[in-house]
Amino acid sequence: MRRVGRSSNSLPLRLLRELLFLGACLFTLIFSLNAHAAEVEGLYETEVLVTSQGRDERNAAIRMALDEVLVRVSGDRNTPRLDALQGLYRRSLQLVQQYRYRALPRGAGLNGDQPGGMSQVLWVSFDAAGIDQALRKASVPLWGQVRPATLVWVVVEDGGVRSLMGADTLPEWKQVMQQQAERRGLPLFVPLWDLEDQVALRFTDVWGNFQDAILRASARYATEAVLVGRLYRQTGDTWESRWTLYQGAETAHWSLSSPSQNEVLSAGVDGVADHLGRRFAKVFDESQSGRVKVVVKDLITLEDYARTTQFLQSLDVVTAMQVESVVGETVTFDLQVRGNSEGLAQTIGFGRTLANVPAVINVDGSDGLQTPSWEMVDEAYDQLWYRLLP
Repeated sequence: MRRVGRSSNSLPLRLLRELLFLGACLFTLIFSLNAHAAEVEGLYETEVLVTSQGRDERNAAIRMALDEVLVRVSGDRNTPRLDALQGLYRRSLQLVQQYRYRALPRGAGLNGDQPGGMSQVLWVSFDAAGIDQALRKASVPLWGQVRPATLVWVVVEDGGVRSLMGADTLPEWKQVMQQQAERRGLPLFVPLWDLEDQVALRFTDVWGNFQDAILRASARYATEAVLVGRLYRQTGDTWESRWTLYQGAETAHWSLSSPSQNEVLSAGVDGVADHLGRRFAKVFDESQSGRVKVVVKDLITLEDYARTTQFLQSLDVVTAMQVESVVGETVTFDLQVRGNSEGLAQTIGFGRTLANVPAVINVDGSDGLQTPSWEMVDEAYDQLWYRLLP
């Protein structure tokens, strides 16, 4: 049933439809704990170190950039080696939408190191639709823009001194992990390590990997996954690392020894991305699609409408969207999706834009809440019910 309400807080349906076409956001991967988001942008663009702006080196760098993008989008480090995708590399130049060069400050490489002669980077942006189409045709899983956020606790022991990586501690270590997380498209957060954290958790709790204490201290950050890392330097300058990932009811462990500090730190990020990619990346069958109606309440301002529509459009499972109805501060969106409502709900749940609510009945809004009416229910379609988070 189509219902369009008029109130001082609602917007004309024409304006709502126009919001569906708002411009794309700037390239941003968010690591600030104040952001409370797990929506990763810039999945199809990256930077590669180069020595010159010559054509041959540029073409080689574009192929390297495509490697990184395919890993990031699929969640699988083996994706670039698949035989079914070798044709994609032969037309890699056709997939480039934009590229530009950027001078690199001396001593500031992409990994904190600057190899000899690498004085600039090539930024490349690829055609997202073309890459997605090739991956779907090759039956390669796709990992959407909304991903589980991961909080990382890392304790480092060096020369008998232990330090914990936080907002203001071990900045070089944090930079390496965040840069690797950017390459893998992983929303990675570090704890504040403020007084509240220090009261809730001790160095020995992280070093001993005491799960209950770690998860209790992590609750304030409300991330979907928690990574625990313990690193120490062995005799002969070899770094040992042990990693544990807690995600829902699952626990994963891995370790790495290397003389390279950057390598052991990157191994922690790669382990998380590999594990979450295997779990949440999906092979999409274009023949399996359906319609889902998403009812969202508490859309009061123009910015609220914009944020909600941009979020829903960013979801990889959503192929088309239109506004079905507006009733006060409640909007019903009609979505065409790959898969079903269960997969859509799981993806929405990773973000920090919408919170699930029960389909409560209150037509007149007497309790002050603009809740959906049962008259809006259309049993022919799956429906999901949410409210907009601040």
